Amino acid sequence: MNTFFTCEQKLGNTIFTFSQKAKVLSTSPLNGGLTRHLSHAVNINCMNGSYECKMLGDTYEKDLAAHVHALGLSPSCTTALSTAAWTELRAIEEVCFRDLTVTAVVTGGIDSNGMHPGDSASYHEENGNYEMLHPGTINIFLFINQHLTDAAMSRALMLCGEAKAAAVSQLLLGSCYSEEIATGSGTDGIVIASNLCGTRTLTDSSGHSKLGELIGKSVKSAVKQALLNQTAASGPRQFLLSARTARYKITPATLWEFYIEYREIFNDFKISFEMPSLLEQKFLTHNRTSNLVLCVSLYLHLMDQVRWELIMEPEAIREGKRLLIYGLYWKDGDFFEKAYPAKAWEQPGLLHFSLKEQLMYLLLLYIAI
Repeated sequence: MNTFFTCEQKLGNTIFTFSQKAKVLSTSPLNGGLTRHLSHAVNINCMNGSYECKMLGDTYEKDLAAHVHALGLSPSCTTALSTAAWTELRAIEEVCFRDLTVTAVVTGGIDSNGMHPGDSASYHEENGNYEMLHPGTINIFLFINQHLTDAAMSRALMLCGEAKAAAVSQLLLGSCYSEEIATGSGTDGIVIASNLCGTRTLTDSSGHSKLGELIGKSVKSAVKQALLNQTAASGPRQFLLSARTARYKITPATLWEFYIEYREIFNDFKISFEMPSLLEQKFLTHNRTSNLVLCVSLYLHLMDQVRWELIMEPEAIREGKRLLIYGLYWKDGDFFEKAYPAKAWEQPGLLHFSLKEQLMYLLLLYIAI
């Protein structure tokens, strides 16, 4: 058990108290950077008991300080992160090796603010003024019971970010701002605390070190558990057609628009959706069809690789079509290819479809069966 800190819940916030002198590296504007004088770290629920984030100060730093003061703590001796996630749903992962203990405490939810590095910005800071982001944050508090050098603290911060990104991307959570797989949110924060009174000093927290291994394992596991606790993000939630296609904006609504645009082609095969709600009903009927989710997931990975410039789009279009018409089940042991005459797969319009348009065309043919 990590006796370097204690944890208590107060008024919807989590207060961490250091039992010994701590070296802290924080991304917070309140006592951020590398410090050696802090006694507390706090994970603040910014919702203030409501469904809307309300600033208690005219800057983020003053807002955090006001929250900390309201909890009876000294803002000068405390660092804090803020989140719209329920701090009661935090995940705790502790791993040990001999006399080394690493504890990760994480809250998270990125359904409304998931991002990938390089996504379009949500605000621009100028003269200290900026626009508030949508709620959605992963906050990581990492406690290490031994002393780390300044360099090792910095390397641990980098490793925390890598572990968080790995956890989010392994769940295939999409960015809210692009077609990329998310690696976190735009408001994520990290606080790392090491024990200045530890029995030894560690100089290396790289991924090859035992400390780096423990950091990676604890953070990745805690991030996944926190996302599960807050938003049910998990394998079962992600094993949905709608979840897989969402980041490409392939939804019943966009499929309806595509159907209207190419209605003449679909009429050739007696495919008709009288209204958007009927198309949506058909789509949702197949939302958990295992074979469909698997094949579409593979097709979407072709789309990812085209965007990443790892493969060429003409080849992806050709192989993507083969994947679906020869991979999707139809009935009585036949594949999708048998559901329509050969003309359906040789439409002149198909020659001009992009990889995404081809998927939408084939999805409409499939759900119409």
